[in-house]
Amino acid sequence: MKTNYDKLPELVEISGTGIPLLTAKLIKRTEDKAIYYRWDNIWEVFRVKIKGEGQVFGKTYPRREVYPGNEDFGVTAWCYREEKNAEMRYNNI
Repeated sequence: MKTNYDKLPELVEISGTGIPLLTAKLIKRTEDKAIYYRWDNIWEVFRVKIKGEGQVFGKTYPRREVYPGNEDFGVTAWCYREEKNAEMRYNNI
């Protein structure tokens, strides 16, 4: 299905965690939810969020999917140390 916005990539670089070069790899997704696995043994499960076109620090960005920010965790995003718990959350959102 063709969308009019940029999708999240299969490999995401995560900044602001204090962990240098932290990346997350897509494990599974639908149009509205996803599981990514971080190399530090954390699974992140979240509802896919779409952000409208806008400017950030003077740079214009198109309408796009965005990886969850700190404020999303516990609301629309969750992290787990065990894959089975991540899968359970994924199946229930």
